Formats: sequence, C-alpha cells, structure tokens
Amino acid sequence: MRALIAALSCALLGACSDPSNAVETAVTAAPTVLVGAYRALTDAARSAPGDVTIEHGGLVFSRGAILYTRRLQPRAPSERIARDGLSYAAVVRSVDLSIELRRVTEETLANGAASLCGVETPAYVALAHDERSAHVTVLVFAGDEPPGPQATRSRLCGSFAYTLRESGQHGVVL
Repeated sequence: MRALIAALSCALLGACSDPSNAVETAVTAAPTVLVGAYRALTDAARSAPGDVTIEHGGLVFSRGAILYTRRLQPRAPSERIARDGLSYAAVVRSVDLSIELRRVTEETLANGAASLCGVETPAYVALAHDERSAHVTVLVFAGDEPPGPQATRSRLCGSFAYTLRESGQHGVVL
C-alpha cells in the first residue's frame, strides 16, 4: 500500500527525480527578470525612445513609447539573431551577457512618440545585460517570428544602450 501511495504521489507530483537534478532544474527553470530605471547612454537612445524603466510586464520609455511584453525563454549570448546573422554578443559587443527575450504584446505611443521600429510595429525585444545589470542594451525586432538561428522573418530595427540610474529600485529579480 505504501508503495502504491508513493508511486501515485511520484506520478502526480513529479517528485521522483534525482534530488540533485531537481535543484538544477529549479535553478534553470526560474530565469532572472530584469527590472529598474535606466538612463540613455547613446545619442540613438537619447533622441528616439529616451530613458527606460523596465518592469515585469513591459518597457516604459520617457519619450512616450510603451511596450507591453511577455517573457520568453532566455537566450545564450552566442545564439544568432537570424539565420545568417550575428550573435547577440556580436551585436552588443560583449560576451559576458544575459539575454532576456520578450514578445511585444502591445505598443502604445503617447505624446507624439515614434515607434521604435519606424513604420513597423515592434514584435520582440531582447534585453542584453551584464551580470550586475548596470548596463543594458535593448534590441528591438520587427517581424512575425522571434529572433533566432533559423529566423528569416525577423529584423533588428533598433539597438539602444542604457546604464542604471543611481537611485530607485533596480537590478535583477529572481
């Protein structure tokens, strides 16, 4: 009877894996989430979208663009963004990165803000950030498929560099 209860619990709860493997799975299954207020570093970021506040559900730019997003699986810095394209690391020019990919579910433009992809609607954003999340590059993509090594219908339409503001809540949330 005990064996039957243990087997049933194991099947229903998925609690029969090797404990060391379960810890590894739990760590990799809970990706970090980047949040915080960032100041524009480059002319491109200052002139078009402005400063950015990264939240769990989206990105709010100081010039009026808001991207509502849904997190996808994290990407490796060495992963290419298109079939014959560069890797995230090559685009951002750093290999020590974490890549958080998000699908854009809605774009709102207030106060006469321009879209981050010009005439196209942003479809995906990748947040490429260093270990301490002091610097982040927001890569914006248009197209009907996510960026990736087999992507042919995804296009990088903007790259904006930011640095962490000195005050306020910021960093990575686990």
